[in-house]
Formats: sequence, C-alpha cells, structure tokens
Amino acid sequence: MSPKPADRRSFIRIPFKTAVRIDAGSKIIRADGEFDISMSGIRVPYAGSVPDGTRCRVTVVLQAAPAEVAIRATGKITRADEINLAVEFTELDPDSYSHLRRLILSNAKDPEKAEQEFESHWGIRRPQ
Repeated sequence: MSPKPADRRSFIRIPFKTAVRIDAGSKIIRADGEFDISMSGIRVPYAGSVPDGTRCRVTVVLQAAPAEVAIRATGKITRADEINLAVEFTELDPDSYSHLRRLILSNAKDPEKAEQEFESHWGIRRPQ
C-alpha cells in the first residue's frame, strides 16, 4: 500500500451556503448554494469549462442588500471539471481578509486550529 499523499492545503476549508459570483474572462459564473472556502481559495459547484490559469474576480455575499457585505478577491482558476470549479485567491483587500477570517473562525469545527493556522501564515499563502 502506497503512503497517502500529503495534504497541500495551507488552511482548513469550511462549508458555507450563500451566493457567489465569479467573473472569469468573458464568463460570469453565478453559484447559489453550498461551497467550500478557505483563506486561500474557494470551490463552487459548476458544470462548465474555464481554462486553468484564467484570472478572475470572486464575490462571496455574506449579507444581502441594502447594506451588502461581501468578500471580494482576485484569483485564478486552478481546476474546472464536470461538477466543480476551484479558484486560488491571489489578492484580498483588508476588509475582505477580515470578513473571510471571521467567517472561517465562526464556522470551523476546531477554531483553535484555525487560529493557529492564521498565526503561522503571513497573508493567504504558505511561506516559501
């Protein structure tokens, strides 16, 4: 039996249910339902094709109008298959970073572990 490959994820993922919009090139992808999110990216249900590496803008709605609160990120498509689309975040503004951090801490099964992950990283990437 071969050893299990190491998990390359830098941050824990949490399931979350809301509306997401992804602007990828000329495509606008809207997903309304449950998805996985972490400090470094998001996976949404999507049955379409978008080339890997496509730059995109992501909006995750946390609270609807009249005073919409959203996480806004730029990123790139890392995987698109028949059922999912995965985006790696490349940039978050300070407010979005704060909203995302709070979202993860509030929904993590182990908030202490999530807090340790935040403390061991600078930003949204694994130290190189």
